[in-house]
Amino acid sequence: MSYQKLFEKGCIGGVEIRNRVAMTAMGNGLATWDGEASPELIRFYEDRAKGGCGLIFTEFTRVDENSGACNPNQLCIATRKHVRSVQRMAECVHRHGGKIFVQLHHGGREAPPALNDGKQPMGPSAILNKVNGLVSTEMTKEDIDDIVGKFVAAAANCKKAGIDGVELHGAHGYLLGSFISPYTNKRTDDYGGSVENCCRIVTDIIHGIRQTCGNYPICVRINGDDFVEGGITLDYAV
Repeated sequence: MSYQKLFEKGCIGGVEIRNRVAMTAMGNGLATWDGEASPELIRFYEDRAKGGCGLIFTEFTRVDENSGACNPNQLCIATRKHVRSVQRMAECVHRHGGKIFVQLHHGGREAPPALNDGKQPMGPSAILNKVNGLVSTEMTKEDIDDIVGKFVAAAANCKKAGIDGVELHGAHGYLLGSFISPYTNKRTDDYGGSVENCCRIVTDIIHGIRQTCGNYPICVRINGDDFVEGGITLDYAV
């Protein structure tokens, strides 16, 4: 069987990728306790680039130091202090001809209080999360604007660090995904109801990144199906 296209170059925006092999995001717990890229994490991604992977997506990477964490030792790009170690990570991937996108993440209603200084998880609506048994705090417009700003600032930090692009994590019940899904979004304002409104927080982030970073590649990961009644279906996702 021929895999001619698999090994052809491709482009995402202005970024040329040496082949069509992409490594998707996966948590590995190798970052430091305060979210910096450790030597072990850098070597993990460098080895994948050395092996020939064209595009690497990092593990989910926090945009907020004070909320939204879902794993201990989770990578973070919230502040300038995180830029230097992420820059070293980008340099090591580039050294072997690979490209790297950072997956930007906020845990939302899935973020355990134990990892977030006891803070109650937040989401689009104050409803019970049957997975962790917690009722999330319904976000105000000010809360939404704050989080949008943190995603935009994180993308700007990625660009400063030499990262080739970003992926917004809008899946798996995390913050952006909980806005997109009608199963978890019961709002009646500009951020709920219609598909356009449910996606508004994501499009706000995209517009903010465009204004701040220019023509910088942006991907969005979403669920194709929530597999729960009242959630995202394939038609809704399309």
